[in-house]
Amino acid sequence: MRLSKLWFLPLMVWVLCAAQLGYAGDLWEKGRHYKELPYPVKTEDPSKIEVLEVFWYGCPHCYEFNNDYLPKWEEQLAEDVYFTLMPATFPGWIVHAKAYYAAKFLGVDKEIHQYLFDKIVANPRNFKDVSDLKPLFVAKGVKSEDFDKVFEASGFRKISKVEEAIKKATEKVKSLRIAGVPALIVNGKYKVSVGDAGGFPNMLKVANYLVDKEREAAKKAL
Repeated sequence: MRLSKLWFLPLMVWVLCAAQLGYAGDLWEKGRHYKELPYPVKTEDPSKIEVLEVFWYGCPHCYEFNNDYLPKWEEQLAEDVYFTLMPATFPGWIVHAKAYYAAKFLGVDKEIHQYLFDKIVANPRNFKDVSDLKPLFVAKGVKSEDFDKVFEASGFRKISKVEEAIKKATEKVKSLRIAGVPALIVNGKYKVSVGDAGGFPNMLKVANYLVDKEREAAKKAL
């Protein structure tokens, strides 16, 4: 009888573990904790699983998410995951979105991103025009003429790099059906909001779950 129990114990452990794994997968429900987009949106690097954060420099919630939750999560990302940002371009937010793209085209986005967040979120109304942004860049070593250059219209369409980026971002925000920020988009297919997920920690847990889901789908497709 004792030997039978010892033989049965590993089987029970295996069943319990399998049940827990199944529960973890069922914990996050489509339509409740995240939404599947009606049409997939193109990602920057198809060879990787993309996680895109849509944010606003003037958003206190985005600021908290950026400072208190994202750094540790980013450190733990696997090599097959690509994390990137996109500013929301709702009315009243476009100038702040221009700050992000100006930094990107100037090649200082990684160095200046936190600084821009710190300054703009403190008083978004102080930055109503591109001219209000310029001192922030100059204070970080960007030459005045270089800043002006990324806003100069050029090419056949006579539109600046920043304006072109804003136009594309606006179209993408519509395609992603963004209603609020911060929001995470996983591989151009799934949208995770703080309200649906139930808080910032859960946003990242749901994102991780969806990354795993996409990873498994890619393996099956091979």
